[in-house]
Amino acid sequence: MLNWRSGWRHVSYADLYADAQREHPLRPADEFRDRIVVIGTAAPGLQDLRVTPLAATYPGVDILATAIDNLRAGDWLREPPRAAALPLAAVLLIVLARAFSRGLSATRIAYALLAASLAVVALAWFALRQGWWLPVYAPLACAWVFYWLCALQAYLGERRQRERAIGMFQRFLDPRVVGDLVARGEIDTGAIAESREITVLFSDIRGFTTLSETRSPEAIVSLLNRYFSTQVEIIFRHGGTLDKFIGDAIMAFWGAPVHDPDHARHAVAAAIEMSQALVRFKAELTDLGQDFDIGIGLNSGPAVVGFVGSNDRLDYTAIGDTVNLASRIEGQTKGVARVLVAESTRLAAGEAFAYRDCGLHHVKGREQEVRLFEPIPQPEE
Repeated sequence: MLNWRSGWRHVSYADLYADAQREHPLRPADEFRDRIVVIGTAAPGLQDLRVTPLAATYPGVDILATAIDNLRAGDWLREPPRAAALPLAAVLLIVLARAFSRGLSATRIAYALLAASLAVVALAWFALRQGWWLPVYAPLACAWVFYWLCALQAYLGERRQRERAIGMFQRFLDPRVVGDLVARGEIDTGAIAESREITVLFSDIRGFTTLSETRSPEAIVSLLNRYFSTQVEIIFRHGGTLDKFIGDAIMAFWGAPVHDPDHARHAVAAAIEMSQALVRFKAELTDLGQDFDIGIGLNSGPAVVGFVGSNDRLDYTAIGDTVNLASRIEGQTKGVARVLVAESTRLAAGEAFAYRDCGLHHVKGREQEVRLFEPIPQPEE
């Protein structure tokens, strides 16, 4: 293996010939004494140019000069057995495999592998200066190929896990809130929590305690799941945000996280459709339908909306007097109407619906009575 050099002295044969023809030569008579002379060509047209590590067009005569000089000095490049590179490749692959298996960041692993590669290349360069050619580039190439394969696999696995997590998260939180969290990449409680004008809806099942005492737990859970699926679908279809399930009750609100100037109208429309869906749902319950009913209460006003909770557990929810009054209104529906809305909701919804005045009602926690209204469904065209 040649230890490449450059800077060989070139002497034109034409100059030597011309000088030899002179009566008194100008060149020294001992110019080539005790020297190794290689006679060859360097002109491009004579096609004796070769590709070497020094140049793409390197004279073949200089290759011979390099080989002869290496033999004379005994300093040609020495190369350890190719099998000596196997431990380096094995170490790199094992370290990479363990790093990825422990879930370390692919970026951090790449930086570490880059640092290791630079160190190995520096070692190879130093060894080259000492006359040794270390076969380190094949192990490095193998390590980088292995890294990219592992990084691709980790990326695809993380993407699948992310999609599963988003899918599961959307079952517990409004999809728009989930989308906002994914876009932000973190929960910024200070930026998200804010005061909003919203409409809050509470829906509760009437006589659920009695119903649960006469049916098996499995039947009750199945019934609730079917009921919740129907009602939550309606809430989402009308642009509402599902806050939480409270036992057999549903809490939802309109106007956050996406600003909705018609939050009251959309909430009332959802409540009416929820009531109509209950009628169809009760028809499917046969004997259970007689004891199954709900009450829905709505109220509009300002509330603080955002992530509320501890460092370990947060809920995206709405808090404030508006929420409390909506819960109290739901409690007034029994014996009055299936859906009751506060006057604030009626005014905010505008002329979109007709209402039946259900009079003043005393609610817990308020000294003044609250006037409640029942929205009347519009006839289908």
